[in-house]
Amino acid sequence: MDDIQRKKLRAVGALAVLVIAILTIFFLFLNAREKKNTALILRMFYSDMSQTFQFSMNSNGAPGEWGWHGGYKNADLIDSYIAHYLRISEKCIKKTGTCMPDVDYKTLNGKSANINLSKLPSVRLNNGIAFAVESIGSCKKTNSPCALVYVDINGVEEPNTFGKDLFVFMIVNSNSVPFIPYNVHLSQDDIVHHTKYGCSKKSEIAMYCSALIHSKGWVIDKNYPW
Repeated sequence: MDDIQRKKLRAVGALAVLVIAILTIFFLFLNAREKKNTALILRMFYSDMSQTFQFSMNSNGAPGEWGWHGGYKNADLIDSYIAHYLRISEKCIKKTGTCMPDVDYKTLNGKSANINLSKLPSVRLNNGIAFAVESIGSCKKTNSPCALVYVDINGVEEPNTFGKDLFVFMIVNSNSVPFIPYNVHLSQDDIVHHTKYGCSKKSEIAMYCSALIHSKGWVIDKNYPW
């Protein structure tokens, strides 16, 4: 191999390294932007829903007065006391629609969580966000849970993964703060390391990720299990 060939090989090698470096920086930039956008969308959704519940409570009282029945879909209640106060592009409350994807959501480690939300009462907002409501109690006592709210920030689009585009909130019987991230009252250690629901790739279903992002001031930091 002569000197010219060696120089050509070195040039090709240097170019390959440069291309890899540029691609790495590009994908890091995309990842950072996606995290920032996700946190921003969640914060805006939380703010909008908090206002929605305040409007509803002004007319209907605290959520514990709405007539929840644990184990039932409570379609009329959700339609009248929640959806009525939102700007909606599609209602999937009393009939199945295309608000939530008809698929099993995944966990942060890529495995199936075996949870399909398409049969729950749900709505799709004008901004593309969709959410489904699962009743979990009659919530008569103060601060007791009424329902879980599963929020998919991009509707039926992928990745359909807990902690990436699906986040969980909770409706509680409170006159002051009735809409909160799911189990936000837990310690930081439990929010991250809870065996079943922690916001971690090791947990079974990462349902506490909204609580984690909320605890960071609506920021997805470098330690988040993206």
